[in-house]
Amino acid sequence: MSAGKGFEWNEISDEAYGDLEQAVGPENVSREPAVLDGYAWQPTVNDDPAKWVKRPVAVVLPGSVEEVQEVVRVCNRHGLKFKAFSTGWGVYSGPTYDNVVQVDLRRMDRIIEIDEKNMFAIIEPYVCGAQLQAEAMKRGLNTHIIGAGPACSPLASATSGWGVGWDGIYMSYGHRNLLGAE
Repeated sequence: MSAGKGFEWNEISDEAYGDLEQAVGPENVSREPAVLDGYAWQPTVNDDPAKWVKRPVAVVLPGSVEEVQEVVRVCNRHGLKFKAFSTGWGVYSGPTYDNVVQVDLRRMDRIIEIDEKNMFAIIEPYVCGAQLQAEAMKRGLNTHIIGAGPACSPLASATSGWGVGWDGIYMSYGHRNLLGAE
């Protein structure tokens, strides 16, 4: 199927789509072309549609680790690839292959725990630096904010990006602050 200049896209089967609906709820999955195009458009290459990243076959918004696990199982069962992102945008956040389900982690935005004594936090992927910093400061703590700014996820920068920022010389860099990831 062609979507105009520079575009080719694949479609997801009704069975696979139904399984994704079961995994995250029908209100948290879409295969509507306008929604998919919104994920294919990236602000770093927005001047020509031919430069957009590949359009995903569906977008899912899981709200828990268990839902993410089920989305991965569904993708594996149906031969689909998956690509997750949280607060970042750019061509590296979108699909680069055909038959990819975009996993948008924006519903996973909770701070699970801040351990004041041991100075660590357990956060979900869509927690932004400003959100974590505000809660840390209430406890007399500080956290590393990456150079991309406080709207970005410290978890994403520590696991999937560079994590450098003006305070790195004092608090180290994002990837060196990560104690574990699930």
